Amino acid sequence: MHHEQSTGTHPMMHSEAMPEIWEILTEEQKKKVALMKMDMNIQWMETKINEMEKMIALKKKAIENIRAVQEMIKQGK
Repeated sequence: MHHEQSTGTHPMMHSEAMPEIWEILTEEQKKKVALMKMDMNIQWMETKINEMEKMIALKKKAIENIRAVQEMIKQGK
């Protein structure tokens, strides 16, 4: 069996997504599109960071709860 491997790291370029439109854009418009793409990437990364921060907070709370249960067990309560 042959399986194709994909790293998932190849970003889709605007020229690949909309080749017919990309070709008619001026250089200035291409720069604006590139900046828009960068803004979207930044927003995506910020969203991922926020999700990670929420998971970290949840895990810290879980650690606190586990320690509280440990202490109860140690004290026989």
